[in-house]
Amino acid sequence: MKTSIHTINDSDSDSTDADQALISSRQSIARMPESRALAPDQLHERRLIHAGLRDYHQLDLFRELRANVLHNCASRNPVILVTGVNAGCGTSFLARNLAVSIAFDEARTAILMDCNLRRPAVAANFLLPDKSKGLMDLFGHGDPDPAHIIHHSGVPRLRLIPAGNGVLNGVEYFASVRMRALIHEVSSRYEDRCLVIDAPPALGSPDARILAEHADLVVIVAGEARHRAETIRRATAVFPRERLAGVVFNHLP
Repeated sequence: MKTSIHTINDSDSDSTDADQALISSRQSIARMPESRALAPDQLHERRLIHAGLRDYHQLDLFRELRANVLHNCASRNPVILVTGVNAGCGTSFLARNLAVSIAFDEARTAILMDCNLRRPAVAANFLLPDKSKGLMDLFGHGDPDPAHIIHHSGVPRLRLIPAGNGVLNGVEYFASVRMRALIHEVSSRYEDRCLVIDAPPALGSPDARILAEHADLVVIVAGEARHRAETIRRATAVFPRERLAGVVFNHLP
């Protein structure tokens, strides 16, 4: 995999209290329990980066991507939408590894939400049990508690919200007040938490555009030497310019 990112362009006592709250939050993040751990061979099979990865270049690429993306966002709890120009760009590969790279930081926690309801990948990529609850259970079956759809990933400080079970027309739910409330709740549960949304392609359906209304930043994935410049321009034009973090060119295997 080869990636490159092109960026588009009070009182002292209150400060002390805020600093102490931030330190306490970061200590809580560092102690987040993980009920299961994926072994190095499982991580390798699922194409997930990890500290023992022999390909240091790939690790560095994702760390650089993380640094570039977070540098473009003033929020300590950013919502980052990852979408492809079209299907088959490696969007899920990039979204999951961006989330993992964010979770590498012991002062941060990440949550990866699978909003690609037609081609979900998060549950399989992290070896979640069959029929694990997710977005479709929350919206389609009336499960009122978001805690029921948040799962341990097997990677420290990373949580997952899979697509879930059933058939759901995402457009109506993605635009709902309930979706906005869910994103706010799960992204703000901890200080310095990043929510990464694995989204459908930018071209071909309105889903990614609607989801971007909830996001602070949008990262667009293009297949290296696969898409013409005009096609990439059409994909970037779907989103407000001020939210575009950049385009990542993914060298597909």
